[in-house]
Amino acid sequence: MTVQDKIIWMESIRGRNHPLSLFRGWLDEYLPEYTALNLIQVGGTNGKGSTCQWLNFILEKEGYKVGVFTSPHLISHTERIRVNSENISFERWEMIFDKYEQLFKEKEFTMFEMDLFMAVAYFIAERIDWGIIEVGMGGRLDATTALNYKATLITNIGKDHMEYLGETLHDIAIEKSGIFKPDVPAIAYDTTCFSVMEEQALQKHTSLVVADYDLSRYDLSKLPAYQRENLTLALSALEMLHLLKPAVVQEVINSFVWEGRFMVVREDPLLIVDGAHNVPGIQALIRSLKGFHGTIYFSALKEKEVDRMIRILFEFDSDLVLVHFDSYRVCDIEGMAQRFGLPCITFEEMKYELDHTQGDSLVCGSLYFIGDVLKWVEKSRNHK
Repeated sequence: MTVQDKIIWMESIRGRNHPLSLFRGWLDEYLPEYTALNLIQVGGTNGKGSTCQWLNFILEKEGYKVGVFTSPHLISHTERIRVNSENISFERWEMIFDKYEQLFKEKEFTMFEMDLFMAVAYFIAERIDWGIIEVGMGGRLDATTALNYKATLITNIGKDHMEYLGETLHDIAIEKSGIFKPDVPAIAYDTTCFSVMEEQALQKHTSLVVADYDLSRYDLSKLPAYQRENLTLALSALEMLHLLKPAVVQEVINSFVWEGRFMVVREDPLLIVDGAHNVPGIQALIRSLKGFHGTIYFSALKEKEVDRMIRILFEFDSDLVLVHFDSYRVCDIEGMAQRFGLPCITFEEMKYELDHTQGDSLVCGSLYFIGDVLKWVEKSRNHK
């Protein structure tokens, strides 16, 4: 099999992760050095990936060698595992996969467990100084919680993945704060359900504090509003861990880019791409769109609160167009278009409109949709 065949096979392996005790046992047996890694875990509903990126960029700028594990990917599966902002090479990915392939198949690892296991193996081999680990979903039962951490972070609590995490914010908060560990400091930005998280922290014999780092000393004019929240959490955590050198922060702010998150891919006419894929994400995006009066293209997966997201976008002062993209998980776009009296177009038709428009545009929604958009943007640039 080629490396791409191996990635395709891995991506076909879905299902629920194994119990944490079992996964931790496999780490103990095959990667015992993992206990020596300095790791920070980032959970929450929205902003996990961005917070990981802030931590990564700041620590890198301070001279540390930093490993980052995030999901899902947008363009290449290798995006999930990075060291010093460089994706793991296909050669290294294949080398690690081949070494543990038999274990993966014998123990019936899920794709996420394979990704995480390979990330840990890579970080050990690369002798990283710090590792940033993004929770996949929830927290209490997530495979990432099997690792040891120096700090655990929660961005916010919102309704998403409710079929797995519960219908209420209270239930979701319990699942998210399941990442707390004895004597490992925990920090949260959003105070939604803070009393619930505080109770979980007490049960886990740890402390929980609110992120309150003062950003007033920095020029934040180029940052979307929601990124200021993620930055506050990242800086608060680094200060708590005695890792923060304030002198580097403004330089990081000025150059900050996170693929698919309020990402300007064209300036004239303006084209912004953002992976806001649930209600809290759409609400955060809208807060950052002051002065935008272009066309919004939107698509989402069927398991999301699609009608609520469309209502929020519909009330914004812009033209809204729904887009059908190639995924078996895409929602009933045509039905939603009829329900709200909105235009509905194919992905190919959207590409044509974006290529020929003179007005500003925003593409938002499912990260899988955004990934397809970024692949198209990259291909278009390569052909010029």
